[in-house]
Amino acid sequence: PEEILHIDFFLQNRKIFNEFLEEKMNFKNIKPNKGHLALVKLEQMGKLKAVITQNIDNLHQDAGSINVLELHGNISHFYCLACGKKEPKNFRCDCGGITRPPVTLYGENLNEEVTELAISAIKKADTLIVAGTSLTVYPAAYYIQYFKGKNLVIINADETKYDQYASLVIRDSFAQVMDYAVNKLK
Repeated sequence: PEEILHIDFFLQNRKIFNEFLEEKMNFKNIKPNKGHLALVKLEQMGKLKAVITQNIDNLHQDAGSINVLELHGNISHFYCLACGKKEPKNFRCDCGGITRPPVTLYGENLNEEVTELAISAIKKADTLIVAGTSLTVYPAAYYIQYFKGKNLVIINADETKYDQYASLVIRDSFAQVMDYAVNKLK
């Protein structure tokens, strides 16, 4: 996948790239889980200021989250590099331009504006919940170092190298933990 999802491969082999997306990265039948819905409730309660995600599946927005910062973009639509036209699936643009999803491919830089917003949100947070990530994908894993608040909570099935800095580490399913926690807040 790292080879196919590289910008150079995309530019040279768009047909194979698009077939891979359709076969292996089709999220149309995946629905938000209890964790996504819990984040929506926290946002509605005013307790959650931003969701910062490396996922490209649009599940946070499908669940109803408003302030979602997608570090790696989103695969929910395609756009034309020449004219900007958008469609919900890959298309052949009338202008003849190349179409692609607005995601960060290997070999590309993250969106600078989204990165700055994410770092700003992390710096302002008094509690940071890091969930469902091994904290090994850079540069996103590095952003945890911007957190200077009181409570770092890590929810992940496996150990991370940042566990020692956390106020609370929970080795369980993010969806189950968040659903339980939000229900206790009500």
